[in-house]
Amino acid sequence: MTDGNSIDRDRLRAGVVECPLCERQIPEPVTHAVVYGAVDTVTADNAEAVECPVCDGVTFISD
Repeated sequence: MTDGNSIDRDRLRAGVVECPLCERQIPEPVTHAVVYGAVDTVTADNAEAVECPVCDGVTFISD
């Protein structure tokens, strides 16, 4: 587990992500993943952040 405002990439891969801002679980977190740049498909391996559909917060991914 990471400290502060970040999400472990392994948790994103497992599909078990809790928003550190509102503390709610994000369903299907890869569908809310963000990549800052051009890619064909957003995946857990290239995601840089996750947008929370509840609070609209953005949390960065850490390796």
